[in-house]
Amino acid sequence: MKMNRYIFSLLLLTASLPASSQALDQLGVKKGVTMSGSVNASTTLYKANGIDNRRDPLAWYLNGNININLFGYSMPFSFSYSNQGKNYSQPFNQFRFAPSYKWARAYLGSTSMTFSNYTLAGHMFNGVGVELTPGKWRVSAMYGTLLKAVPFDVLVPDSYNRAAFERKGEGIKAGYENDGNAYGVSLFHAKDNVSSLPYIPADATISPKENIAVALNLRQHISQRVFVDAEYSVSALNRDVRSEKNAFDSSRGTSNFLGHLLTPTNTTRYFDAIQAGLGYTGNFYTIQLRYERVAPDYVTLGAYNVVNDMRNITVAPTFQLFGGKVNLSANAGVQVNNLDKSKTSDAKRIVANINTGITPNEHWVINAGYSNFSNYTRVRPLVDPYFNNPQDTLDFYQVNNSYNGMLMYRTGNREVQHAITLNSSYQYASDRSSAVDATENLSKFFTSNLSYSYNLVPKAISMTGSVNYYKNTASGLNTTFMGPSVNVNKQFFDKTFRTGVTATYNITNATSDVAGLSTTTKSTLFNSGLNLNYSPKGKQAEGATHKTTHNFGASVMWMLRGAAAAQPGYNELTSTINYTYSF
Repeated sequence: MKMNRYIFSLLLLTASLPASSQALDQLGVKKGVTMSGSVNASTTLYKANGIDNRRDPLAWYLNGNININLFGYSMPFSFSYSNQGKNYSQPFNQFRFAPSYKWARAYLGSTSMTFSNYTLAGHMFNGVGVELTPGKWRVSAMYGTLLKAVPFDVLVPDSYNRAAFERKGEGIKAGYENDGNAYGVSLFHAKDNVSSLPYIPADATISPKENIAVALNLRQHISQRVFVDAEYSVSALNRDVRSEKNAFDSSRGTSNFLGHLLTPTNTTRYFDAIQAGLGYTGNFYTIQLRYERVAPDYVTLGAYNVVNDMRNITVAPTFQLFGGKVNLSANAGVQVNNLDKSKTSDAKRIVANINTGITPNEHWVINAGYSNFSNYTRVRPLVDPYFNNPQDTLDFYQVNNSYNGMLMYRTGNREVQHAITLNSSYQYASDRSSAVDATENLSKFFTSNLSYSYNLVPKAISMTGSVNYYKNTASGLNTTFMGPSVNVNKQFFDKTFRTGVTATYNITNATSDVAGLSTTTKSTLFNSGLNLNYSPKGKQAEGATHKTTHNFGASVMWMLRGAAAAQPGYNELTSTINYTYSF
């Protein structure tokens, strides 16, 4: 393909730039070899009374991560070992080198690049790429292996799922930017190597593919306050390059001008996608209107996944009022699928959310939000050429409403600080179908937390007390959960030694109503813990970039669960000792 030669020439031209380092104008032996990382060792003791041990009575762990930087190369290494099992990992099994010089950067080895959401979009490849940004121009190009060949193994049934052809890809993107305006075009091509698999079973479902994808994009300020952006993409996919070549068929797909770059066959299909936005910026508000449409079955081999067969329209206004003390934002949209009416079901989603933030003064903070997610699905029966009953169509509705709010009051000075916070949320969910005997399923969730915190800065003491409440109603089951909690923290020796004590008590009531029979279960849970942590101030050797630090930690947690119904009570004690060395 001619495109291969153009891209390869561009890569060679960039590689011929003066090269002496990664940030080529800076690299040198002065970077030398540096090493950083940490090693952690810990042991956990566990004992239970009233029940069988739910974990090993003794567990120990040794973990570490080391990063060696060799003249700008980063080579991370990690390990983990314990009496629970062991594993070894070496993430530097893929080479990546990204040298740069002024407005030019190259990518060598295993890397990824993005041209467009619908052409090349973050797919990993092993090869070479460049990014050039001279002045207002933007040029990118890549060439490499997107997938390695994975052969079939007749002795391993799972090999059918893992087998793959070797896939090569190349692409180029060019653009121009000036005063917030931007114009660009990108072209991506990928093709599987048919001969990369020596043997293909007769019942195998994979086939070698070829893909060409093109994207045109622009962003333009129509005036000082109005801007528009748009992107149009076309993808041509040959699902099997072994297919017999066909004469160009203009009736196939939605956009066939790519036939000049990809010879059509019986398995060639064409897709397109468009996304556009129109925005206006006022003195205290902005508003954006966005439209996105992706054709059914849209595929590009430069992306791992593309959400297709959908049309989405959204509007998103934001407001700043009273000098920024009140901030309002909203987003509302409608999304539909089955654009070509080929599926047996339709879905329509309606999404709306509103968020408000109010800070009238330094003492008060108020946040509130509402979101609504609705989903409507219509399931149609298979078409019978001799009989069609419209009553066979099934409509299914789902509605989720969520409310949340936060109220905080803060007061105090540099030495003594107080804060009272109330957090609450409520969610209402329902689903209903149009079937005659269908019933509406409801579920309600309510959570609330009221807390008070006290901070005595000169003494390095902080205390927090809170009350939690939770209620869930769904499918004949009502669950209520509530209880207080206390947390006290104190720091000693110039804040190098930290201590903490915590305690929580919860009461749970669960009532179920099945076939008219109501049962109630009550249970209690008490948790308490002590945490100790010592971190002496680290030292930094001459010429080093990281401090050497030590951290010693210990914790004891005790849990007591009260007896409930036919279940006896029990208690658990868990102790942990931990040491971390960082360099």
